[in-house]
Amino acid sequence: MHLLVINDVSTVHGGATKVAMRCLEAATAAGMGCSILVGDDGAGMRERFPHAHVEALGERPLRDGPAIGDLITRNFNRRAFSALDRLLAQRCDDTVVHVHGWSQILSPSIFHALARHEAHVVVTTHDFFLTCPNGGYVNYRKGDICRARPLSLACLATDCDKRSYLHKLWRFARTITQAGAGDAFWERVGVILVHESMEPYLKEGPFRNFLTLRTPAEPLSRNGRVEAWRNDTILFLGRMTWEKGVRTLAESLNITGSPATLIGRGPLLAEIRQALPHCRVAGWLEDSEVASIAEKTRYLVMPSRMPEPYGLVAAEALMCGIPVIISSNALIAGEIERHNAGLVFESGNSRSLAEKMELMRSSELLRRLSDGAYAYARTMAPSWEEWSRRMIDIYTGKMPFTLH
Repeated sequence: MHLLVINDVSTVHGGATKVAMRCLEAATAAGMGCSILVGDDGAGMRERFPHAHVEALGERPLRDGPAIGDLITRNFNRRAFSALDRLLAQRCDDTVVHVHGWSQILSPSIFHALARHEAHVVVTTHDFFLTCPNGGYVNYRKGDICRARPLSLACLATDCDKRSYLHKLWRFARTITQAGAGDAFWERVGVILVHESMEPYLKEGPFRNFLTLRTPAEPLSRNGRVEAWRNDTILFLGRMTWEKGVRTLAESLNITGSPATLIGRGPLLAEIRQALPHCRVAGWLEDSEVASIAEKTRYLVMPSRMPEPYGLVAAEALMCGIPVIISSNALIAGEIERHNAGLVFESGNSRSLAEKMELMRSSELLRRLSDGAYAYARTMAPSWEEWSRRMIDIYTGKMPFTLH
């Protein structure tokens, strides 16, 4: 059996690429041959997997700044289509194709190539681009979750895009291109959910085969449990974008006067630095620096405005006993609250977040939440070893999808 992993990029800038690499590691350890299709130069994958065949397009993601040509190539990337079609023609019968990211470079063209072949296809839902044109089920104009059915007339009429309505129309057209691979194709695709609460959002589409496999987390701290109640640092770790809620967090930090450390890159980095002169807005940091800061962290804030599919950074904090304040829009908010692992605030409401931050001044509450976080983190997702075994079972058909 052979594994072909498809992902926009070859270097880790988010969870999708990290999980794609873990899939390759699991397959290699299980004795499977591996190939990789990426949209960038492939350097990260070649370095990590020198024995795998890497097909790289050498293009750049949309997040690095769109070009005029992207209007066409990011709707249907013909080079990606041809590369994948060629790879599958060479070996298809014994191949499992695992798709991770495609919205930045590879485009929906990969699904049209896959539809031409009989290879077993699975897709991991790191976001909602399988169904939602803007990938997040969020209305960027209103600052709330979008309830319109994807690709309906209501969806077409909704100005929900973060840039403009024209850009929304382009995204809408791209999702139609994606759907154009055909219901017969989509009905045979296995959809791996990183959280079971994603399924209601995806059942609107033609998908029939679902399976939940939560992504394991690694503790932010490298030195075991953090005694969070003895610390002072408030931590944010994520992209500096509207949908990640950094503006809400900035307003709350100014309301409370609380200092905090914010780590991450993104288009709002300069704005947040200017808005929070009393905080450390560090930008990107090495993992070792993040681990050092985690050991001094009192709690982590995950203020997402979108229905965050899983929230890996929250799990990473919980694993070392750091409680979280989490947005009500996050899909794990309910379980965080039920297991006394943190507090939930009303998404987008800076005063609601500020109130929770004031509560977190209590060391007694912090210790109770830290205990809850540390205990719950051990059960919220499988270990990497168990996850790897389950992934191989998915590839070999021993772990069946649920048919809807």
